[in-house]
Amino acid sequence: MDNKVRVGVVGLRRGRDLLHNMLFMPEVSVSVICDKDKERLKSCEEWLKYEKRMDGFVCLDNFEDVLNTDIDAVVIATEVSAHVPMSIQALEAGKHVLSEVPAINTLEEAKNLYKAVKKTNLKYMLGENCCFWAFVNTWKEIYESGRLGDVWYAEAEYLHNVVELMKDKDGNPTWRASYDAIKYLTHDLGPLLYILDDRCVSVSGFAPDINPIPEASTGTPNEIAIFKTEKGALIKIFVSFGLQREPARHNFCMYGSKGTLETTRSGEYATLAYFKDIPHTQDLIKIPVGISYPGTSERIIGGHGGADYFMLKSFIKSIIEDTEPPINVDLAIRMSIPGIYAHMSVLNGSKPMEIPNFDEEG
Repeated sequence: MDNKVRVGVVGLRRGRDLLHNMLFMPEVSVSVICDKDKERLKSCEEWLKYEKRMDGFVCLDNFEDVLNTDIDAVVIATEVSAHVPMSIQALEAGKHVLSEVPAINTLEEAKNLYKAVKKTNLKYMLGENCCFWAFVNTWKEIYESGRLGDVWYAEAEYLHNVVELMKDKDGNPTWRASYDAIKYLTHDLGPLLYILDDRCVSVSGFAPDINPIPEASTGTPNEIAIFKTEKGALIKIFVSFGLQREPARHNFCMYGSKGTLETTRSGEYATLAYFKDIPHTQDLIKIPVGISYPGTSERIIGGHGGADYFMLKSFIKSIIEDTEPPINVDLAIRMSIPGIYAHMSVLNGSKPMEIPNFDEEG
């Protein structure tokens, strides 16, 4: 491969943020930008040319045209319904893929995506940026050291009032207006499964009878899921797209036989910990480890505390070094399928649902 990985970015709302991070990577050449919204495409083009002093890239409003270019990889940051179809098209066209979350929307999509990745033998990575937060990797090290013992319960919350994102500039409903919240759980379940190296085997899902936001026309904006894992732990996930709270926040906790880890619930992120092996401890210990890494440049820190930057770096590294991406298709599906079964449980009166092992069944 050449010195630079040639990348195309498709979907320039979220994709523009990812594009910004890639401008700080000397190993990346942003060769193509694409959006079907020509106004948004023009805005991004002018931003790159006049603010970032960048040239040599192609602007396209059709995804098929992107696949006909000589790029090495495509970043898919479109509406969720297009993630899998575009990922498969790109793989079949010989392009490596980084897909925004969620990885899949249906079980059929999971099967088709899995087959496409295995057939083409190209790099596929889910852009689950929350797995790249500083505290997530610190917690993983602590867990793997044995300091927490056996983790028997964990939970996470995604609290984000997205009412303003449920309509486009013309007042038409966006995908968020009809999306079921628990299917968007990878930001929260993903890091926990990543830390614990575990998978969900069963779930019961719940949704309130009260819908606080009429803008959610057909979707379920607030859902809770309680999972049982293969290692015997319980995990509770709450995803809310319709609540009266600012700012948006992710909260995490893990309880083990030898200790506890929690994130602070307001203000600057930090870790609160308790360890059984520290005698006479009367309160949680505050550890200054949050979402950002020390020394992360202010230029890129806006990308979810630097997580976007490190996520993209790991994807590009897997292409250059021909290694497996950290969140490959197996892990992407393992993080995503539980949300589909959780919502199926909601629709069936919160009936418990078994979650198959997709790694074995394929």
